[in-house]
Amino acid sequence: MLTIFAGEDSATSRRAFTSILQSYKEKNFDIRSVALNEIESIVLDDAGVTTLFGQEQIYTVENASKKYKGREKTSYKTAIQEIAKDKHKMLIDWEDGKSAYDLTTLKRIATDFRESKAQRSIFEVLDYCYPGNVIQFLSSYYIVLKSHDASFIFIMLCKHIRSLIQAQSNVYEKGSQSWQRLKIDQQAKLWDQTKLKKFYDGLARIDISSKSQASPYDLSQSIEVLVCYYLR
Repeated sequence: MLTIFAGEDSATSRRAFTSILQSYKEKNFDIRSVALNEIESIVLDDAGVTTLFGQEQIYTVENASKKYKGREKTSYKTAIQEIAKDKHKMLIDWEDGKSAYDLTTLKRIATDFRESKAQRSIFEVLDYCYPGNVIQFLSSYYIVLKSHDASFIFIMLCKHIRSLIQAQSNVYEKGSQSWQRLKIDQQAKLWDQTKLKKFYDGLARIDISSKSQASPYDLSQSIEVLVCYYLR
């Protein structure tokens, strides 16, 4: 069996993933984390779902989709498919920030697919991110902070600004629809190219300082300071 936790709201999907693992631990299941290159060994594991001590066993992996792509048939893909069909083995996968659309081929074979979708308000925050719009951005930002971690907003903002930079060079995310390209183009035109890149550099500095705890501000405050400077 294959259970997948995914969604653009990676913080929420991660909590759901860790919560179900904790639930299984409390029920005396043996939780074994495996790397992508160990997936095939699960199929060969004749012990199945029990350990030497009689505990039922569950395997966990992260970002199984990294190797489950393309049309070429591989031993890795075959192993994932066999596990998904096997009622005596369980693999739980967490996909970092991937939507159901991103995981179309993997979703097809999943026994259980749980997606944590981003609320509409986070997309409004991204849409409001352009110079001269600081008040509207912050108003929406404060609302989203009530229901989402600052880390989630930060990840989405970094991804969006990167898309704007690429759009200014006529580069778009693979598989994006024409209406999505038009929308990103319109927002990209509201930014001076140099200023947009400096804003992205500012996000990169926030990422570094938050990880090293070198900033006097927490992540949400750092985002606020940055946008107040660039969106004023």
